[in-house]
Amino acid sequence: MKNIIVAGGNGFLGKQFVSFLVKKKIYNIHVIDLKKDNDKEKNLFQYKCDVLNEKKVKKVINLIKKNFKTIDVLINCIAKDYSPNFKNNFSFENLDIKKVKKDIEIGVLSSVIISKHVSSIMIKQKKGNILNIGSDLSFISPNQNIYNEFVKPVSYSIAKHGIIGFTKYLSTYLAKYNIRCNALCPGGIYKDHDQRFVKKLSELIPMNRMAKINELNKAMFFLISDDSSYVTGHSLVVDGGRTTW
Repeated sequence: MKNIIVAGGNGFLGKQFVSFLVKKKIYNIHVIDLKKDNDKEKNLFQYKCDVLNEKKVKKVINLIKKNFKTIDVLINCIAKDYSPNFKNNFSFENLDIKKVKKDIEIGVLSSVIISKHVSSIMIKQKKGNILNIGSDLSFISPNQNIYNEFVKPVSYSIAKHGIIGFTKYLSTYLAKYNIRCNALCPGGIYKDHDQRFVKKLSELIPMNRMAKINELNKAMFFLISDDSSYVTGHSLVVDGGRTTW
């Protein structure tokens, strides 16, 4: 069985991907996250780890390699986002720089750290596949007018733009080792959002709605499967057409 690591696999989107992949019964799924879930699937393995602690990340990656021999796919699903349902103090002129720095570290540096140690194994294997998770906001600025007493923080834009640059860098650097790297960039995914926000965001989307979370599964699977064997350095945007307007 192939081995897939999902970093941040107990988060909102990561958990959806893990559930989808586990049901296929043809992969061992290894979730690296700050918390462990209680799923009891035979092909699902949980590792509690601070993804910004490089020594701990290296230890977990080496443990997976030791026990399962290969690492075939890495999905970097780690991000720091904030619900638009609540009032916040993220206005640019009042930024807490320490918080911004931490959010960027979570959103970008964590993927760099994990990819460093996974790719070193993939290079020796002479094969592998890395998928980073970006956003429609990897390409456009957030429209602050759609939020109710909420400001989309600048750290999110910095992190998601950074993920695209990181993806392009890895794709060219690792290509000679038969390792591909792409990014999946979803638009707004519905999750019990305030209906005023849903209405305002939907008006910015040609398809006039937010995404259902399960609509990302097949796009993710395409990019990690052999169906995309000649695709690398690509950012697949799944946003209902928002970034085309």
